[in-house]
Amino acid sequence: MYNPPMQTLTREKPGSFAPSGTSGDTTTISVTGCWTIDHANALFSQTKKMELPKTSEVSISLEDLVNLDTSGAWLLFGLRDHLNSNGVKATLINVKDEHVTLFWAIQNAVDDIGKHQSAIDKTPGLFSFIQRKMEGGYDEVVRITSLLGALVIAFSKALINPTRFRLPALVTHMMRTGLTAVPIIALMSFVIGAIIAQQGAYQLSFFGADILAVDFVSVLVTRDLGVLLTAIMVSGRSGSAYTAEIGSMKMREEIDALKVIGLDPVDVLLFPRILALVIVLPLLTVIADVSALLGAQAALWLYIDMSWEIFLDRARDITPLSYFLMGVVKAPFMALTIGLIAMSEGLKVAGSTESLSKHTTIAVVKSIFMVIVIDGVFAVISASLNY
Repeated sequence: MYNPPMQTLTREKPGSFAPSGTSGDTTTISVTGCWTIDHANALFSQTKKMELPKTSEVSISLEDLVNLDTSGAWLLFGLRDHLNSNGVKATLINVKDEHVTLFWAIQNAVDDIGKHQSAIDKTPGLFSFIQRKMEGGYDEVVRITSLLGALVIAFSKALINPTRFRLPALVTHMMRTGLTAVPIIALMSFVIGAIIAQQGAYQLSFFGADILAVDFVSVLVTRDLGVLLTAIMVSGRSGSAYTAEIGSMKMREEIDALKVIGLDPVDVLLFPRILALVIVLPLLTVIADVSALLGAQAALWLYIDMSWEIFLDRARDITPLSYFLMGVVKAPFMALTIGLIAMSEGLKVAGSTESLSKHTTIAVVKSIFMVIVIDGVFAVISASLNY
């Protein structure tokens, strides 16, 4: 009986890629093995899980590429586009002669797709844009909710074991967030209170009711304007600083270092900062209210010669304690929102200064928007309760 000779089957080496060196601001990524359809799933997963390099430019070297087909070429283009979409300029280098034709064909196909896409009706594109924004908003809500849960756990641990509580860090952040902000908050509120009082007295003087400017300023400042302006100032001043600090730590891998040595970043970095905001913002609101009323009194004294006694008596009669408390009660909720957004955006910073500036700007915009939303929600609730 004839026995055919045994054939030795060779298994091709799966494709992979890894950083091979850094020169200046450029990182070189070496592509090796076989980039074919047999390994497409593994290569796609590896591409999605890759860590972004710390440099601003990346050179993807194809010198050690063994085998390539259409699927592998598409994946290489996807790797390049993934880096470009995250702010890292990526280019393909050392392309072998036998692969040039395939790359040119795929590049032409990509260009044709772009041309046809631009000719499509813009309505589906609008729906896609809305869908992406809604999905991004859902992911942001999930992220902030998870962060809030982590803060609740950290607070519970601090209550159970007070030795875990970092009092020096809390005091430091209260001084940076609150004490150093007192001059600018007081000055801003003083000027705005004076402007509102002067304009109110001017408009009411046509009806012979310029004294009612006291009522106008007192109610507006204590219920809404004092806490709102203070929260906006804090979000632009301290919220942006928190985002920049956490983002810089993430870029320098300091947060990962804390995890390595067994420390929880939520306990060390996030919890003291947010708790400092929650404590400080109501106190700054009180300072803002007092400064705004002083500015209003000074303006009315100069404009319509209203004495201090008349101003204080009328402000006391027209402004019940509930109005003042309504403004103060909003402050912790606004502070918590500012802190959560600032920390969330800081943790999303990637490995470039462009990403840091982008997320810092986003944090400030989101914080100011949410502060206004919270103020509106409280206004609707208080109106429905006749409070």
